[in-house]
Amino acid sequence: MNLNLVKQFTSITMFLAVVSMCILFTSFAYAENKPSFSIGAFGGFTSDMSSEAVEDYDDTEWEAGTAYGGSVMYRWANGFVLELIVKQFEMDAEENGSEIGTLEVTPILLMVGYQSMPKNQSGFAFHASIGGGYASSDFDKGDDIKDLERANGVKIDIENDDAFMFEMGAGVDYFFTRNIALTLDGRLVAGDIDSEWDFSNGESEDFTFQTSHFEGLVGLRLWF
Repeated sequence: MNLNLVKQFTSITMFLAVVSMCILFTSFAYAENKPSFSIGAFGGFTSDMSSEAVEDYDDTEWEAGTAYGGSVMYRWANGFVLELIVKQFEMDAEENGSEIGTLEVTPILLMVGYQSMPKNQSGFAFHASIGGGYASSDFDKGDDIKDLERANGVKIDIENDDAFMFEMGAGVDYFFTRNIALTLDGRLVAGDIDSEWDFSNGESEDFTFQTSHFEGLVGLRLWF
């Protein structure tokens, strides 16, 4: 793990401590409810937190991207939750302002956390979670890579390894009724993806995509 990631995880640890304090506070502010099941969908933007998009290539960076997905959640009466998230985030990589390509990542995450409920079945509530899981990915070549292939008369085959993704976040809910809530989330995502580039002339080169980023998400959740 490089120094940049160490700094990120230090920030994440501090953030988690603040979230824990919020959980303790809201556990007294909101009523306990019977166990419940929920499904939700969300979408929003990504903002890069990595020092470089490709490790050891200082001139590479991620443009702001998109994230979207859905989840299923089970909530116990004391407010603690177990959540399964399937999502996708997409970010464009650039080097010196020129397009390298688009990274598409599909994580499947298992999260644990806390979900408060409003006392009167409508109003504001709070949630927080932390977890991780498996992620598959693809890298779609951009114009610069395609120009390189044409100029050198080679084809490049790009294969990404599966990777571990860490995620944590917190947010607020507004319950219109006991069963329908609007959600607003801020989430931190961290993980590196190893990528092998095989050239048709027999050469190959390995790269690492640094995908740590922030996500701002809005969603809709149904409770049963």
